[in-house]
Amino acid sequence: MSIKFSVNGFPYEVQAEDFAPDTTLNSFLREHLHLTATKYMCLEGGCGSCVCVIRRRHPVTQDVQSRAANSCLTLLNTCDDAEIVTDEGLGNQLSGYHPIQKRLAQLNGTQCGYCSPGFVMNMYGLLEQNRGQVTMSQVEDAFGGNICRCTGYRPILDAMKSFAVDSCIEVPAECVDIEDSFELLCPQTGQSCKGSCSRPPLRDQNGAHWYWPKSLAELFSALSQVRNGDLFILVAGNTAHGVYRRPRGIRHFIDVNKVPELRQHSIETDHLFLGANLSLTDSMDVFLQAAQRPGFEYCTQLWQHFNLIANVPVRNNGTLAGNISIKKQHSEFPSDVFITFEALDVNVLVYDNSSTQRVMTLLSYLSDTTSKLVLGGFILKAYPKDRYLFGSYKILPRAQNVHAYVNAGFLIEWQDIQRQIVRSARICFGNIRADYVHDEQVEQLLAGRDLYDPATVAQIFQQLPGSLQAEERPPEASPEYRQILACSLLYKFLLSTAPKERVKERYRSGGSLLQRPLSSGSQSFDTIKKNYPVTQPVQKLEGLIQCSGEAFYMNDLLTTSNSVYCAFVTAKRVNAIIERIDPSAALQCRGVVAFYSAKDIPGVNNTVTVNQLTPEIDEIFCSGRVKFHDQPLGVIAALTQDTAVYAATLVEVTYSNSQSKIFTSINQVLAEKETNRIVCLKKEEDEPLKTPLLAPGDVMGRGILELESQYHFTMEPQTTIVVPFDNVLQVYSATQWMDCTQGSIAKMLGVSVNSIQLQVRRVGGAYGAKVTRCNLVACAASLVAAKLNRPARFVQTIESMMETLGKRWACRSDYEFRARANGSIIMLTNNYYEDAGCNLNENVVDFLTLPILRNVYNLNDSNYRAKGSAIVTDAPSNTWCRAPGSAEGIAMTETALEHIAFTLQLDPADVRLVNLRPGSKMVTLLPRFLQSTEYRKRRDQVNLFNAQNRWRKRGLGLALMDFPLNTSIGYTYPTTVAIYHEDGSVVISHGGIEIGQGINTKAAQVAAFVLGVPLDKVRVETSNTVSGANSMVTANSMSSEMIGLAVRKACDTLNQRLAPVKKRLGPQPTWLQVLQAAYLQSVFLIATESYKVGDIPNYSIFGLSLTELELDILTGNHLIRRVDILEDAGESLSPHIDVGQVEGAFVMGLGYYLTELLVYDRQTGQILTNRTWNYHPPGAKDIPIDFRIELLQKSPNPVGFMRSKATGEPALCLAVGVLFAMQHAIQSARKDAGLPREWVRLGAPTTPETVVLNSGHLVEAFALQ
Repeated sequence: MSIKFSVNGFPYEVQAEDFAPDTTLNSFLREHLHLTATKYMCLEGGCGSCVCVIRRRHPVTQDVQSRAANSCLTLLNTCDDAEIVTDEGLGNQLSGYHPIQKRLAQLNGTQCGYCSPGFVMNMYGLLEQNRGQVTMSQVEDAFGGNICRCTGYRPILDAMKSFAVDSCIEVPAECVDIEDSFELLCPQTGQSCKGSCSRPPLRDQNGAHWYWPKSLAELFSALSQVRNGDLFILVAGNTAHGVYRRPRGIRHFIDVNKVPELRQHSIETDHLFLGANLSLTDSMDVFLQAAQRPGFEYCTQLWQHFNLIANVPVRNNGTLAGNISIKKQHSEFPSDVFITFEALDVNVLVYDNSSTQRVMTLLSYLSDTTSKLVLGGFILKAYPKDRYLFGSYKILPRAQNVHAYVNAGFLIEWQDIQRQIVRSARICFGNIRADYVHDEQVEQLLAGRDLYDPATVAQIFQQLPGSLQAEERPPEASPEYRQILACSLLYKFLLSTAPKERVKERYRSGGSLLQRPLSSGSQSFDTIKKNYPVTQPVQKLEGLIQCSGEAFYMNDLLTTSNSVYCAFVTAKRVNAIIERIDPSAALQCRGVVAFYSAKDIPGVNNTVTVNQLTPEIDEIFCSGRVKFHDQPLGVIAALTQDTAVYAATLVEVTYSNSQSKIFTSINQVLAEKETNRIVCLKKEEDEPLKTPLLAPGDVMGRGILELESQYHFTMEPQTTIVVPFDNVLQVYSATQWMDCTQGSIAKMLGVSVNSIQLQVRRVGGAYGAKVTRCNLVACAASLVAAKLNRPARFVQTIESMMETLGKRWACRSDYEFRARANGSIIMLTNNYYEDAGCNLNENVVDFLTLPILRNVYNLNDSNYRAKGSAIVTDAPSNTWCRAPGSAEGIAMTETALEHIAFTLQLDPADVRLVNLRPGSKMVTLLPRFLQSTEYRKRRDQVNLFNAQNRWRKRGLGLALMDFPLNTSIGYTYPTTVAIYHEDGSVVISHGGIEIGQGINTKAAQVAAFVLGVPLDKVRVETSNTVSGANSMVTANSMSSEMIGLAVRKACDTLNQRLAPVKKRLGPQPTWLQVLQAAYLQSVFLIATESYKVGDIPNYSIFGLSLTELELDILTGNHLIRRVDILEDAGESLSPHIDVGQVEGAFVMGLGYYLTELLVYDRQTGQILTNRTWNYHPPGAKDIPIDFRIELLQKSPNPVGFMRSKATGEPALCLAVGVLFAMQHAIQSARKDAGLPREWVRLGAPTTPETVVLNSGHLVEAFALQ
C-alpha cells in the first residue's frame, strides 16, 4: 500500500514496502527529504530536538488536530493522510522567517542552536493546537520535553511567553505579528517543491507487514493474519519505544490511529468512557470537560496528574492503551495512568472480536494472557464529592518529563455525611515493587474508622512501612527512600484533606506539593556606545538561521548514496583479556559492509596525540586488557544506522582472565587502600602545618565533601563524517580542537597530517566533551572511510556516548579546620582526590584544581595546605567538563567556610567577610552584594518561615568565586580577515570553534569596530585546518578573547595598508571608494594574524551568587525561589551573549548539584543511567523562579582584550551555593525532628532522596497534631 502525506504543504507518496517497517519520520525527513532542521539525538522522545508538527483528521469528529510530535518516535507508516510541518517549512531566508523564529533569535534564546528548531516547532504546535490563544502559564508548562544545555532556558521562555495572551514580555518592535503569512518554499532549491527531493528507498525484504484498518472489523481482520508465534504490535503514537525498545522480530505492524471505535469518548451521568486510543492530551481535554459535571470533579486532579506524564509531544501522541500495554508487558513500569485508574477502580472494555466485548477490572486485564485481546476503552465511575475523596501524587527527580520515584492514588468512600468515617478505601502505590499495588492492610484498617483520628493515623504509619517492602532496582532510588516517600504521600493526603482544626498549624503547609509560579529574570550590564558594535547587546550572528533550522551541523552534511554508517562494538568484561573477536554473525547481517578492530589500524592505536595534556595512550580499539565496561573493541560499517547498531550486538568476543575486582569509585579505592590506583604527581615540598592551639571559643572540625561525575549532555551527538577525495580525507568533525583531531587521525592511519583536512562550521554544544573525546568517532570513521574508500558517517547514539566516553572528574575532599571564635581560619587542610577513569589524560588535579583552591580567602602557607591525588578507576578516561577542576576547587573551599560558620553558629556571610584576602576585589564586592540582595533581611525572613512550618523549609546559600583564567595554554589561534573590493564586505576565518559561546559574533563585532564598517557587512566562515592550521583548543573560556585579539591584529594590519590610500583620496572618502582604489593599487586586502602566548596575561574573574530555595521535607523536592548573580565580566564585548553564558553555566551547575545522578553496576562496571529515561539534566521548570544577573559595571579589565573578561565557565562554580541553601533548610528540619545539631554531608548531586534521608523524621511519628 502507498502512504500519502504532505510535508510543508507539498505532497508525497511512498510505498510502505520500500522502507524498513520501523522507519521513523525523523529518518525520512532527514535522509530522504534532506530536511535537516529536524534534529537527530536521543531517539526516545526525551530531548525535543526532533519535534515537528503533525496535523491529522480525527476519525470520529473529522476535525483536523494539530499537534507537536517527536519525529524520532513517529513511524513513517503511521503518517498516512497527515500534514507534516518542519522548521524549514515554517520560515526560512527565501520565504521569510516566522515570528517564532525571529523572536527566539532576537531575545537571545539560542546559543549552540541545536535544540532551537525543536523549541520553535513545539511552540508552533502549541499555538496551532490552541488557535493562538495560550497563557504564559501554558507556555512555561509546555517545554518539559525540550532540553537545552546552553542557555539556562530563561531567554527561551521569555521569547515563547511573549506570544501569550497575558504576556508582559517586552518584544522588539521589528517582530511582526503571529498572523503574518509566509510562502512555503523548498529549502533545497528555493522553488516551489514538487516532491522530488526524495532518494530511491531500499525495499524492505524482512517479511514484515503493515496494516491500516479503518474500523474494528478491519482491525480484527488484520489480527487474523497474524500466525501463532508471530510478533505483532498495535501502533498509535509509538511512544513506548522511548521507554522499552521494540523487539526486532516484529512481523506485523497494525496502525490503529484511524479506528473510530477506539477514539470515542462520552460523559454520562454515572460514568465517563474514554476510548483506548485517545491520546493523553485528548484525555486531558475530556477531563476538563468532565470536571464540570457532578460526580466527576476528581477529573481536575486527574488532569494535574496526567500533566506530569512525560512531555507535551509524547502526551500528544501516546495513548491510554499504549501506556497500559507497557504496564501489561513490564510490570515494573511506574505507569501514572495505571496507578490513578486503579485507585479509581476503573474498568476496561475489551474486544475478543469485532462483535464480542466484555468488561473487566484493570488488574484482571493486566494478568490476562489472551494474545489478540483488543483494549477498547476505560470506564470511569462517578464519585460524588460529598461521598468520595480522591487524591493522587507523582514525585519526580526534576520538575517535568521524568518517571516517578513513587506515584500513588487514594480513594476514600465516606460512611457519614460529616466525611470522617471511612466506608471503604483504595490505597495504591507505584514503583515500590512489581507485585505491589494495593496496600490491603491499610485498606482494611481504615474501614469503619475515623480517617483523621490520632489513633487511626498512628496505626496507619505503624503498619504501612512493614507492608511496603520496596525492592532494590538500580538505577531507581533506594528502597529506603521509596518506602519513606510512599508513607509521606499518604501523610500528605491526610494533611491536605483533614478539617483545618484537626491539623496543627505548623503542619498544614506540608499537605500540598510545591507550586511553582511563573518564572522571570532581570539582566543588568554596561554598554559603551563609542565602542559599538563592541559592548553592544547585539543579536547572535547566526541566531536566526539556528532558529529556522538552516544552520548546518555535521550530521546535516549530505553524502553520496554509497556512504556507510558506523557503530562501536564494545567489550563487556572489565579487566579481562580479549582472546578472540568473531564478527561472522554480524557480517552475515543484511546491509553490513565491514568490521574493523585494533589489528586493522595501520598506524598508532591512540585517540589523542601524546602531549603534556594527554601523556598516556588512550586506545581507539581495545587490543588486550579491557579497561572499562563498553570499551570499544571495533567498529561495524553498514548501509544504515539501525543496521550498524544492531549488527554491533552480534559480534562474539572470547575473553580470558577476568577475575580481578572492579573499582568504579574513589571511595571504593580509598576504602580498600588500593595505593597503586592513587597517583600524586606533585612532590611534597611544604612542611606540614603546625597545629595551632585553640583559645576559648575557638573551634575545630573535619568533614568530607563528595562530588560525583557529570555527563556533558551535548545536544549534538559525537559526530564525524569522512569523505575520501583526491587522496585526502575531508573530515567534518564536531570537535573543539581541530589540530588534535587532525593529528590523531593522521597518526592512526600512518599518513601525513596534510592529507587529513578538517572543516567545522559549528558544534552543537561541547562543554569539554569534544576536546579529545570526539576523536574516538573521528578516528573510527576515518579508518572505515580509508579502508573502504567511500564516505563514512559516525553519529553516536546517546547510549553509546554515555557508555564509552569519559565525563567530569568526580571529586572527594577530606578537610580539617581550626578557627577563631570570630570565624577567622587559623588552619585548613584539604586532601582531595579526583577520579581520572582508566588513565591520567587531561589531569585536572594540579593543573586546574590546585590554583583555584584558595579562592578569595586569606589562605597562605602559614594556615593552609592542600594535597591532590588522581584516582584510577575502571571507567572511561574522564575529561574536561565545563569549569573542570575549578568548580570542584571552589566547592571544596566554600564548603569548608560554610562548615566553619555552622560549627561556630555564625552567619556564613560574616565568616566569609572576616576571611577575605586583604586587597582582594571581593573586599568591596561582598558588602555591596549583601546589601543589594537584602541578604540580612531575607535570612531573617527565611528563619521566621522555618519556625512557622514543619514540613516546608527554606534556605539561603551564598557562594564566592575568584576564578583564575590561565591563558598560558593558548599557544596559537590563527585568524584571517579578508575584504572584498567589489562591495566592501568582510569575511573572517579563524581557528576557534563556534560551540554556542558566541565566538563568531564577538569576532565580527571586533572586526566591524576596528575597520569601521557596519556589523552586517561582516561574515565569519567555516573553521578549517588550512587557514586555521595548528590552532589551539577552543576551551577554558578564553578562545573568544584570543580570536578577538587576532582579529584586531589582522584588522589593524589592513587599516595600516589602507591608510596611504585614504590619505591620497582626500577628506572623507567612502569605504567602497577606499577599497576600489586600494584594489587598483594592488593593496593586499587579506591579513592573517594569530594570538600568541603572552598577548593576554592571566587574570581573575570574580563572582558572587545568592540562592534561595524552598524544600518539601516530606518528598525532598525543591523550588529555587530566587538566584542573584554578580559577575565581574570587565567591559563585556557582547552583553547578551555574556549574560547567556552566565545563566547557562549556572543552570548546568544546578544540574550537577541537584539532578544529574550517574549510577553504575558495581559488579560489572556498567553504567545504568545511559539515556534521557534515567539521566536528568535540568529542564525549563528547574531554573530559578526569579533569576537576576548583573555584570559588574564600570569595572574594566586592565589586562584583558578590549578590557573584557571571559564568561563561559566561571558561573558554574557559583551554583554550589544551592547546597548551602539546602543545608540551611535541612538543619531546620533536623532541629524540628529532635536530632542533635551536626553538619550534614551534602554533595553532588543532592537529590530528593538525600534530602529526605537526612531530614531526620520518622514515619512512625507522622501525626496531624
